[in-house]
Amino acid sequence: MPFFRDGDISIQYRNEGYGVPVICVHPPCTSSRLFTYVKTELYDKRRIVTFDVRGHGHSEAGESKLTIPLIAEDMRRLLDECGIRTAYVCSYGAGSLAALLALKSYPDRFRGGILISGAPGYHDLISRTKLKAAHLASRFNAKRAIALQSAWSEADNRPAFQGMMDDAMQGDVKRWQEYIDACLRVSLERELHGIRQPMLLIYGTSDHVGSHYASAMYRMLPNVEMYGIQGAERKLLMKEPGKTALIMRQWIDKLENGALADTFEERDALMQELAQHGITGGVDGENWAP
Repeated sequence: MPFFRDGDISIQYRNEGYGVPVICVHPPCTSSRLFTYVKTELYDKRRIVTFDVRGHGHSEAGESKLTIPLIAEDMRRLLDECGIRTAYVCSYGAGSLAALLALKSYPDRFRGGILISGAPGYHDLISRTKLKAAHLASRFNAKRAIALQSAWSEADNRPAFQGMMDDAMQGDVKRWQEYIDACLRVSLERELHGIRQPMLLIYGTSDHVGSHYASAMYRMLPNVEMYGIQGAERKLLMKEPGKTALIMRQWIDKLENGALADTFEERDALMQELAQHGITGGVDGENWAP
């Protein structure tokens, strides 16, 4: 596993595949292993960069307090390390806060954003209760209990579960606590209108909390498409990787080669491809996003 030095710490990352670069950021108390399946679906035609946030997985904790701006800055530094001028940023869950801030803070480095089951801030009772429970557990140094819950909810099989457990147990509980605390405090709704890069929102139609946040962001972001995976819950990376990757691939292709969707017939063909895989578009889950 390659590492890059950033001041007093080493950050573990992987830079794999070819083509248009996409850098991925994960939520608290887990690791970049979450993106393994989607990465496998994409890296034949995409350059996928994944990394473990400070104090998570195999990245060192360092001395600095972990904040959302620091994660966004680490993403920019990682692009420099990989020799990448600009990239799309892809986030999962609460990793969307760092992704949105990176898009806002470094518009010349991040050319577009993909938020999977994301939110610009957590105000609902269910999400905040889960985050507060993890925060409380981290204060009591209950690393194994937090890791177990995260791996159990995300993994689709025993090897994936064990791999996520192993990665999580390498982490630093203090940095987990700081990341969770940031997710509870940070709200970026007011920043959404200022994000001019193209945005893609992906959610599971059975994820009522996630669909609420996706619909709200759809109304506030200036340049956005939104797609729902029918019957899916929130856990899309490991449980719906093929459909998630299909949406990402098609969206990036349209942006990088506008000729793919020049005509109504071409756009309709792309939508029909998604529909055949149980993917809907639009705020109400029935109409295609523009």
